[in-house]
Amino acid sequence: MSKELSQFSENRPEFKGFNSFYYDNIFPHLLASERHREAAVKKAKTIGAGIAVVGLVAAIGLYIKTQSVQFPIFALVGSGIGAFATGAHLLKNIKRDTKKVLMTNMTNFVGWTYNLIPTRPPILDVWRNIELIPKYDRSSFEDEMMGNAHGADFVFCETHLEREKHDSDGDKKWVTVFRGLMFEIDFHMEFLGKTIVLRDAGIFNRKKRKDMKRVGLVDPKFEKIFEAYGTDQVEARYLLTPDFMQRLVDLESRFEGKKTRFGFLNGKLYIAIEAPNQFEAGSMFKPLTETERTQKILDEIGAIFDLVDGVLKPLKARRGVKG
Repeated sequence: MSKELSQFSENRPEFKGFNSFYYDNIFPHLLASERHREAAVKKAKTIGAGIAVVGLVAAIGLYIKTQSVQFPIFALVGSGIGAFATGAHLLKNIKRDTKKVLMTNMTNFVGWTYNLIPTRPPILDVWRNIELIPKYDRSSFEDEMMGNAHGADFVFCETHLEREKHDSDGDKKWVTVFRGLMFEIDFHMEFLGKTIVLRDAGIFNRKKRKDMKRVGLVDPKFEKIFEAYGTDQVEARYLLTPDFMQRLVDLESRFEGKKTRFGFLNGKLYIAIEAPNQFEAGSMFKPLTETERTQKILDEIGAIFDLVDGVLKPLKARRGVKG
């Protein structure tokens, strides 16, 4: 593959030189792994075809014996699940290693750090106190990124929160109450008050909050989506500019998320977005050297830079800081 055929967007200062970095540091690893991927896919297809044939024969036999379509359908569905599970198992290690190569190198390029197992998981009591996450009984974390963007330090990870429930028979089960992304951004600037912004839930959000008053948003578009509360009305309006609110909506869209909520407290911005797994290696049934998977992660990293920039602009303007 030639460099002329695969160019990544370097439309922001942080990404200047990424094309050269990619071909020097990432592409060789992907190319080496591609041979293993092709072999694994071929093996998975062969085994999967065998399982499918066995399932089809079993389905025909069951139909002849029972004259019912119920059991043959079970046989076909079971063989399909078996074939899929076989392919996933054979490609599991390749997918894990590809993700590690991409994430480690790409975060290093912009001066950030990536850890599969977080070293600084969120202090969830803080998030509960500002109403950004629901009650939970157990938590797990993965895919931590930390670094600096436009002078602000941040840490990000994927979070799964569950509550323990019991059915009518008393049997225990775990129910997901939050699965998504959690950002903590430290601006090293003290806020005058506390500001929280929740998704508009109609009358369900209309409870009184101690020392906090409802904040009207400038753009009616965002007024329909969010409900904002603050202890300092003037500061809240400085922070919640239409530009910043739009960047949050864009971030949610970039991560295919929903129900974004956030809060400003003690010089930090806390953001919770319900979303599926992010920063993944992508499909293992496509060539690893295909640039779409790398560009997607690059765009997600760019969205973090945009978000921080969107908050810093009004903060710096208020304090008379240039840049």
